[in-house]
Amino acid sequence: MAVHVQPALLVAVALAGCAAYDPVGCHAEKGGAACMADDEEVQLLQKGSRQQELAAAGGVRRSGWDRGPMGQYLQELEDVGKQNPMDKVESCNLEDPADAGCPFDQMQGPTMVFPGGKTRCIFGDSPAFRFKVTPGDSTKLLLNFQGGGACLTKNTTTPFLNTMCIPDPFDFDVAGVFNRTTPENPYKNWTVLDVFYCSGDMFIGNMTRNYTDNDEPVVQHGYWNAKSAVDWAVEQFPELDSLAVTGSSAGCGGVMFWADYIFKQFEGRVSHKAAICDSLMGFVPEGLLEDVLEEVGQEALCTLPIWPEAIREACYAGQVPLEKLLPEVMAAHPDTAVVAIHGKADPVCLHFYNVLASDRNQGNWTEEQFVMRTNQRLSEWNAHPNFASYLVNDDFHTFLPMPILPTTDTSGIEGTTKNRTLCDTASNVKCAVSETMCSGNQCCPSVQGLLGGKTFPCPAAENTFKGCEVNFKPSDCMEPPTTLFEWLADLPLHPGSKVTSRCGGTLKVREDWELPGAGTRYCAAGQAGKVFARAA
Repeated sequence: MAVHVQPALLVAVALAGCAAYDPVGCHAEKGGAACMADDEEVQLLQKGSRQQELAAAGGVRRSGWDRGPMGQYLQELEDVGKQNPMDKVESCNLEDPADAGCPFDQMQGPTMVFPGGKTRCIFGDSPAFRFKVTPGDSTKLLLNFQGGGACLTKNTTTPFLNTMCIPDPFDFDVAGVFNRTTPENPYKNWTVLDVFYCSGDMFIGNMTRNYTDNDEPVVQHGYWNAKSAVDWAVEQFPELDSLAVTGSSAGCGGVMFWADYIFKQFEGRVSHKAAICDSLMGFVPEGLLEDVLEEVGQEALCTLPIWPEAIREACYAGQVPLEKLLPEVMAAHPDTAVVAIHGKADPVCLHFYNVLASDRNQGNWTEEQFVMRTNQRLSEWNAHPNFASYLVNDDFHTFLPMPILPTTDTSGIEGTTKNRTLCDTASNVKCAVSETMCSGNQCCPSVQGLLGGKTFPCPAAENTFKGCEVNFKPSDCMEPPTTLFEWLADLPLHPGSKVTSRCGGTLKVREDWELPGAGTRYCAAGQAGKVFARAA
């Protein structure tokens, strides 16, 4: 894995030496919870008073993060959150009659909204849940679900031992699309509703678990947390020009679970909308979510009003098909672009999967297997006309809230800073896949599994060249890659606009990238040239 040193605010786990790092730490060595009780100090923390420990830390939880990429990711999110103390921001309480429902038109700046009611964070001593509203253009709303891991099992929830989710609310979404001073940020003037994440359940929890925290039941109410923010938005914005539902990491799970419901709540009230899912494919070990469903009961989850009918039926059948959630959004909203952003061998997602798999005595994935399965899932989603993807040729986790967003293109998180040697029409270069040599305005030979088996322009062809069966250039040496900010600037799509799937790496057809030894740096040829154009 490449090593990236990020000087600004936040690094989402580009780990030095990670190629040699055991992806599941002591889980692989001893299996499951056995490794978590080795440290005598940790045992004392577990047995002692957490309130004393919290007080010593100034009231801020010091969790014993997972020992791996997920833990480093969570620690860095929390560190950024601590740099942005929430008590310095205006606040409003939906349960206080004096605050009159926290009307948007009376907000003078960033405001923390406390909904009360059934909302809460995962642990009994966590601070109160809240969401943050940053006023901007009242006709354009970016509704974002925060990331921050997932506590799906007892072993990934235990405080101070192996926590794999952020249990307290933090204001760490300050960079990337949330940085209002970045000129190229297409959302810099939008109103932002940031749904904070402290429930560890990807925003669908309506459940009390069968294990405890400090002798209190672990309660996950992410559904109620998200619903409070969505209900407030529906009430406050009777008409919108643009709506983008976004989320990174576990927040992408929020997009998967909530986008369909949100779009339906704004039916007839918004002109342009998009769902943007950053750094989550929804991989969990076989049977895990079904076990959670059996533990908490169908009444807790299957009855939630956010489910499309097909997902609800699957839930009552004891299944939780994460891979079908985004396709349901695509099918229900065919004029809406639904997009995925992902790094190639995402170390956090891979580590998360392997920790859970080890706890269930299932096999771990290698980086190569993870990338192959990512492309298999993207290929399934790609069958829907209104889906597009942006794949970064880097091992990085989350892009939308990151300070590296302005420099990211498909070649990597430092893409725009690279010195590139571009070609011209006189250059003699290789065609994609076939590696036939070509130059200038020539057509490359057809390849089964690429662009429908039709001829396409040489990488050195002029962009105005229209002489082939397909006029899209699957590889281009004439122009630098489209940056992620440039790609996002078209979302949500307006009538007559389009979004094209982008990927950095060597194109391979499926029969090659599904073979052992395919590596992690390729692009799936079957996804090249995918365009979704909204009707004019």
